[in-house]
Parts: sequence; C-alpha cells; structure tokens
Amino acid sequence: MALDQGNHLSRLVVRIAIAGVAVGIVVILAATAIVNGFQQSIPAKFTGFWGHIQVSRLEISQSFEQQPFAIRSDMLDSIQALPEVDWVAPYATKAGIIRTEESFEGVVLKGIDASYDQSFLASCLVAGRLPDFATGDNSNEILLPESVLKRLKLKLGDKIQFYFIQDPPRLRLFTVVGVYKLGIEGEFSKPFVISDLRHIQRLNNWEPDECGSLEVHLLPKAALQNTAYKISDMVDLNLEAYTIEELYPNLFSWLNLFDLNKQVLMVIMLLVAGINMISALLILILERTQTIGLFKAFGMQNRDIRRLFLLTGTYIAGVGMLIGNGLALLLYWLQKRFELITLDESNYYVSAVPLEISAIELIVLNVATLSVCVLLLVLPSLAIARIKPVEAIRFD
Repeated sequence: MALDQGNHLSRLVVRIAIAGVAVGIVVILAATAIVNGFQQSIPAKFTGFWGHIQVSRLEISQSFEQQPFAIRSDMLDSIQALPEVDWVAPYATKAGIIRTEESFEGVVLKGIDASYDQSFLASCLVAGRLPDFATGDNSNEILLPESVLKRLKLKLGDKIQFYFIQDPPRLRLFTVVGVYKLGIEGEFSKPFVISDLRHIQRLNNWEPDECGSLEVHLLPKAALQNTAYKISDMVDLNLEAYTIEELYPNLFSWLNLFDLNKQVLMVIMLLVAGINMISALLILILERTQTIGLFKAFGMQNRDIRRLFLLTGTYIAGVGMLIGNGLALLLYWLQKRFELITLDESNYYVSAVPLEISAIELIVLNVATLSVCVLLLVLPSLAIARIKPVEAIRFD
C-alpha cells in the first residue's frame, strides 16, 4: 500500500518518514553513547589516579601537607577483605619546587610504595618507564607529567633539583625515568610528580609505618557510597573515608547535567520521528480513502482497518529504525576505531569523543522508540472511523 511503484504523494512522504525515524534513532543512540562515554571515561581517569575512596585524617584544611597516621596491617587487611575492594595502598603528598637553570615550577609529590598498583599509570605512560620503588633504600626515580617536562624543557634521564620549603629547607635530587599524561591536569591546582613514599616520610620526619592517606580502588559496579560507609566504620575514629565524588563535586555535577541534555534530546527526536509518522499515515489514509470505503462496504470493521494501517505504519517505522541502527553502529565503530572526532583535552579531559553503549541499552532504546511511534500512530488511525463507505467510494 505504501511502497508500490505508483506515482503518488505517499511514496515521497513515506520515504521522508523513514528518513525521519532513521535520523531520530541515530541521534538518540549517539546522544546515549556520548553521554555514557563522558560519564565513564572521565571518572575513570580520576579514580585511576586517586582511587574511588580515600581514607585520611579528619581535617578542614585542604593543604598538600597531610597529617600522618599509622598504616596498621589489620586495618588494611579488613579493607582489602571487603568484596567490593580491588586493592588498597598508602600514599602521601608534599608540595615542592622544581628548579632548573632557566626556570622553576611548583609541583606536588605523590609518594607511593611497592604495594601500589601502577597499572593505570602504565596506561598513561607516554615515554620512558615506571619508577621502581621495590628497592631496599629510597628510590630517586620519579614519573613526571608531560606538561611539566615540556615547560621546563627537560628530558628522560635528567637529574633535577626539588626544593621543599620547610624549617629547615630541604633539597632532593631526583631522576626522570618516565613521563605520563592524564588529560585531567586542569582539575589539579598543581601538577603531580610520582615519587617514592619514603622520601616524603623522611622529609616530614614521619615513622616508616606512617602515611598521609589510603587509596582504595573498587571493583566495577561496586556501590561507591555504601562501601565508603563500611570503610569509615572499620578505620580509627580520627580517620574518615571520602569518595571521589566528594573530593571533586563540581566535576561530577557537570557530568550529571549530561543526563538532562540526553533526555531533552531524546524527547525532541522522538517527537520529530512521531510527527513524521503521523503525517505519513494521514496521507496514506487520505490517498486510500476509496480503498477504505470498499473495505467497509464489504463488511470490514473499523478496528480491523485501523490495525491494517497501524501495521503499515509499524513497518515504515521498522525500516527507518533498521537503517538508523545500521548507520549508528557504523559511526560508533568508526569513532571507536579511528577517533575521527577529536576534542581539546585541556577542556574536555579526553582527546576524542568517547562512545559507550551496551547491548541492553541498544535494545531498550529501540523498543522504546518503536513503542512511541506506534502509540502516536493510534491518533491518525482514529480518522478511519469517520469515513463513510458511500462518500469514500465517490472520493477523488
């Protein structure tokens, strides 16, 4: 009825309706994939570098000079024993100044030990290798941010001086063995240099079993806030567990706004696709008025005729969705494989538009789109009941 080779208006309208549904499903799937990509890839960088949960002293100050606490093995074991926890390790931070012959820059040392899982740092490595902190004495090897390396015109293997403003002032000599890039440095007030935890312990006159914080990494799909509550109950009374969302509230508020944008865009595209389908069905009914009159004259009920046109509309929507899904999946693969659409990493924290969508989301979105289109088609199909057989057969 809709796709025959006759020269009538319905062919053009049906094609427009198919194109409208195809474009709508492409935009809906793209919006979902982009929002998911941002909401997964950006937090993954923060949790990879800082962990999902940090355990530190209860204090108001946001200084990089942390208050120490003892690294008790029973406390670490109890946290590690939680089913949601992947691994936990101590660390400490300390502000310092890198000085070269031509310039200087303020940085923060993040001291870690041999128990720290450096797999995420390895994924961010752009040159050199990871420092080795498993030696018997303090390791002078450091991992330097790429931005600092370029600004200070340093290179791998350079020995650089670090000054620490304290009483008395301290000087340490470190060797650059690796360079990393996170892409989220804009959220940090100072760039972070990865070093040996034992240097910070000695600079601060701490005991060998003291640290500034515990970094807790969770398994995928673990309940973040509930796990933080559990850890808070396990640690000493002067310690508290802070989630990454509490440490960077502005970032996660910005990411949550994406959900609203996605929902608004989905509603708009569903309305556009639905209006196209309504227009197409109305024109089909108008062009087939005589046919409808003949059906009624032969005794066919209104509900059966409506069902016939609803099936035709569902077929049109299905063709559009099939085309839209194919195009969307092709674009998804091209972006994942070749990163065709790039971004300014300093502003968006990623170098290319990230895309993530699951098979369940794909099915749910398609079922929802088809359901909305079919429901909207019920409205124009009601016009069939107003058509009278005698007038319809004479209609031209």
